[in-house]
Amino acid sequence: MHSPVPPSALIAIVEDDVAVLGSLEFAMRAQGYAVCSFERSLDALHSQEILGADCLLLDYALPDLDGAALLHALRSRGLSCPAIFVASSPSVRCRREVAEAGAPLIEKPLLGERLNELVRQLITEGT
Repeated sequence: MHSPVPPSALIAIVEDDVAVLGSLEFAMRAQGYAVCSFERSLDALHSQEILGADCLLLDYALPDLDGAALLHALRSRGLSCPAIFVASSPSVRCRREVAEAGAPLIEKPLLGERLNELVRQLITEGT
């Protein structure tokens, strides 16, 4: 049995691939989460809405500021919610930076329930 998720849990998604972004938005909304999403990391960085997120889903390979640098910048703005990175064929550098950030990494393509389970776990641990 799954732990209940706070009804107002906000998932912030930063993903530059529009098709993947749409899939992530759909998957999170289908689980009952509110979603705010960004195609560019700089838009996310300057957003006030993202500061209210309960969990971040960050693409690692973003064109303007990579996911690890974005997370570091958001942490410096006071955001302390858990983060999950997604990446296609993650490099050694990617894996190292994600590990240093203390965040889990899920490889694309996103298959199965792993992402949903991880989001639910991280949010319920934080409440």
